[in-house]
Amino acid sequence: MTTSDLAGAAKWGAFYAGGTGSMFPDESLVRLFRGRFVDIPRGGRVLDVGFGTGNNLVMVAESGYEAHGLEVAEECLAAARRLAESAGVSLTLGLLDGTKLPYPDAHFDVVLSWNAVYYHGARSTVAEALADFHRVLRPGGVLLLSVPHPNNALARRLSNDQGDGVHRIEKAFALDNRQGSAIFFEPTSSGWRRLLSCFDDVEEGYAEADLFAPERRLAWRLFLARKGPLAR
Repeated sequence: MTTSDLAGAAKWGAFYAGGTGSMFPDESLVRLFRGRFVDIPRGGRVLDVGFGTGNNLVMVAESGYEAHGLEVAEECLAAARRLAESAGVSLTLGLLDGTKLPYPDAHFDVVLSWNAVYYHGARSTVAEALADFHRVLRPGGVLLLSVPHPNNALARRLSNDQGDGVHRIEKAFALDNRQGSAIFFEPTSSGWRRLLSCFDDVEEGYAEADLFAPERRLAWRLFLARKGPLAR
């Protein structure tokens, strides 16, 4: 299988086959993994679910972690392998096919879902994905999650809620191929916190970038959700 059965997988494969996507890690993630802004495991095994080009995952590997990733199309895996080879790091990659992750319980120290989980398209499937992120984390492990804030320019391209939190990206934009795609959009902090209620502790942050181009403004809710220790 070179493309998963998830909706939009072929579209993302074509997008990354064209050499599109960032080659550089997200600034907020560099600060989280390289700095001491939050308490996260400083070694061990990391899973990036929806890694795109692998730009963040390569930085994770360069930071000394064992780096694993899942994406929806072989073209994404190929892009990440090229980036890893140029950086001289090793990644373990596979195809994502639904909300159930192909790993045993308590396998990872960090799960990373950066600008990704909402592409599952509906509140119910996002909830399933978050529950499985929790399952594969070790006790004391953390989920690092980013999702669109209402200040994000993407929010102005969305349809009204079509049920279960589903919104269609109605307006085209020259720099991406997402028009017509369905995403899950939850505008409130409380809504996301309810979805993360399986975790024992949740911290929230915010990141925004507007480099003189408000029509391209990026604004994200950031969450650090920690899985508590096993009950004694």
